[in-house]
Amino acid sequence: MGLPVFSKCCCLELKWGALIVAIVDLIFCGSAAGHSAIIRGRDLLNILWYVAVLLHLAHIIACILVIVSVWVPKKEFPCVYLITALIRFIFDIIFVIFIIIEFGFEGDYLITAIIILIYIALTVYFWLVIYSYYRKCGGHTPAD
Repeated sequence: MGLPVFSKCCCLELKWGALIVAIVDLIFCGSAAGHSAIIRGRDLLNILWYVAVLLHLAHIIACILVIVSVWVPKKEFPCVYLITALIRFIFDIIFVIFIIIEFGFEGDYLITAIIILIYIALTVYFWLVIYSYYRKCGGHTPAD
């Protein structure tokens, strides 16, 4: 049994759905990267913050590549998104757990955790849409 592949997204053709997903993901990614600045402080927290910003910047570049791939269909562009999304997904889960353990549910830390949790939930759907678009562009996976 393979991954589900969509033929449409948001009642639109898959390439326009991929464009919408990339733009929304770009906005959320920038928001999550900006909100992660709240944890800066000690040495370990600074390192964690730099890694978070670096991963989110790499994912922003991947979102831009997906936007470009709507007009210049190259299967390599969505592939970059799929890789960065998985890495960022795993890191964001670890990041939220760290925020909750370190700071608890108070004030700005709660808002940061909520934003990242919403982003994690949307990431699964976004990844599946871009995966479907990747397959439509001619990408091959071991399941083929």
